Amino acid sequence: MKWFRQNPFFASALTLCALIALGELWCSYDRFAASRAAAVRLAQCTTDLQAMATLQPPPTRAVATQIEADLTRAQHAVTAMQAELHGRGAAAERIHTAKAPAARTDAYFDLATFVEKTRELARKHEVEIRPEASHLGFAAYANEGPELERIEPVFRQRLVAQYLVEALLEAKPRALLVLRREPALTKKEREEREAARASAPPDAPPPEAPPLPTEEGPDYFAIDPRVSVRAPGYIDTTAFRLTFSGQTASLRAFLNRLATFELPVLVREVEVEPATADEAAANPEEAVATPPAANAASVVLSLEPAAAKPASKKLAPKASTAAPMVAKPYSKFTVTVEYIDLVTPAAAPADGDNQPPKAGA
Repeated sequence: MKWFRQNPFFASALTLCALIALGELWCSYDRFAASRAAAVRLAQCTTDLQAMATLQPPPTRAVATQIEADLTRAQHAVTAMQAELHGRGAAAERIHTAKAPAARTDAYFDLATFVEKTRELARKHEVEIRPEASHLGFAAYANEGPELERIEPVFRQRLVAQYLVEALLEAKPRALLVLRREPALTKKEREEREAARASAPPDAPPPEAPPLPTEEGPDYFAIDPRVSVRAPGYIDTTAFRLTFSGQTASLRAFLNRLATFELPVLVREVEVEPATADEAAANPEEAVATPPAANAASVVLSLEPAAAKPASKKLAPKASTAAPMVAKPYSKFTVTVEYIDLVTPAAAPADGDNQPPKAGA
């Protein structure tokens, strides 16, 4: 220490040289560590480059341009499909702008008006509505309106049922036998159903349909989940089942009307079977008055001599009582359809915002 005090300048120079040497050693170590890290990154990049070289199509700028063009076309196609699934024309406008009743009494009179106007339209088209379909799928509310929490879903079902029944009546079937629908679920019941489906394992069978609001009734049915297009979080559906009698032309006209996609209605199932005498009759009394042979799809040859003679000019032609050679074939058709309702995806929460939105916000 005495020497350092006697030679302060020399001591300071030695101290400075020592600090410089330590600094050089630190810089050398830092450069060595950086070079090792760079070598590791280079090896990783080389491996990635070799892997990318085997990709098909190769990741070139031209391929990237084609991918961007394909993505743009796919986005346009999705937009067009979403627009189609919202429907078009007066029917879709009525569905989207209609305001649900606020009270049970208003909902009851809305359903009663729908039933009465549909019966008048059926008489205009000369289509019989059988007693089983007299309430057009809303027999549960023949005497009172739906519960408050079910007013809106029942009202939406009524709008879709109105479109389906009007389209069927314009096809001029013989008679509307039955109209059934899925139970109208409240918002809470829908959320519970979707949560049960989302939590089920992928290989598990679809969950059973929710219990019907009534134990027995002519209104309801449960669609087979295997034929439904319902997708939790993306597509919600409401199923309807119409059973009517008539000729094949009525079925064809009805399906062609649905194919115009005025409303997003998909036909999921069509069942055809020969109609019984009661189902083919224009009214219940006709089934008793008409012999079975007149309704059978068979050939009947007439041997009445008077039918072959020319009519006299002075006498009015006598009406023939012979059965037609080929009777009109009537069938019983059961058409199951689904009305599609796109589910609006929930907005992703902002960064750092994990609080749920407040009610009414």
